[in-house]
Amino acid sequence: MQEGREYSSTGNVHPKPNSSDDDDEYEDLINDTSHDHEHNETYVIQVPKDQIYRVPPPENAIFAEQKRTAVPQTKSMFSVNCILLSALILLLVIGFITGICLAVAGKSDPTFRVHSMHVATKGKGNRKQHEFDFTLRSKNANNHAVVLFEKGGKTSLSYRDYKPLAKGEFPTSKQDTDSSEYTKLKLVSGSGKTLPKVIQKSMNGTSHTAIKLLLGFNVPLRFKVGVFPVKSKMLSIACNVKVKRLINRVRILSQDCDYSTS
Repeated sequence: MQEGREYSSTGNVHPKPNSSDDDDEYEDLINDTSHDHEHNETYVIQVPKDQIYRVPPPENAIFAEQKRTAVPQTKSMFSVNCILLSALILLLVIGFITGICLAVAGKSDPTFRVHSMHVATKGKGNRKQHEFDFTLRSKNANNHAVVLFEKGGKTSLSYRDYKPLAKGEFPTSKQDTDSSEYTKLKLVSGSGKTLPKVIQKSMNGTSHTAIKLLLGFNVPLRFKVGVFPVKSKMLSIACNVKVKRLINRVRILSQDCDYSTS
């Protein structure tokens, strides 16, 4: 065990005995020393306040730890709430814009009328083909939506209950808002296909009887408002066209077109 020490006001150091037998001698020594130095000066040592260090109680450490861990949780919850609120606002804005665009695009579909028709025969014998060329006038009455005629459109020409006389494809195109455009259709009969006699006579010029033909086509549409494609649909049109003399330039007597969408 380390020897104990006791400090006096004068700074003298006296070893303290380790046994109880020497207690009397130790006290006498202290008394003699105090009498010898009773007239000596006494010094007071002051320790600067900024050098005094205190150890906080344990409960303060627990409180500080809880506070330190609670602050990130608050910030994290605040960040999550901000993200959720921003996402909700964004969805509301997108929904609002989409609703307006759908309302605008659904106002009207493009309309069509047969402007002209030409008939031509190419080849001979079994390779003979008949071409029926139509020029359609389409009108987009929508003031806000551009109409895109997409790939995959089909056209056909029929006479009464007969199988289609000719078939073709509807061309892809773009039509601006509030505008009219001309679209050309080319329908071709199969090689060596036999046409109804009334059609043959009209094409040969031996008959001037009026003939009712059915021109039908299905075309996928897509509406676009600004840079946003907002709506797609399939447009089906059936035009009953009454014509006379299927030679070169055909005379169109009347027409009536029915529209449907899906």
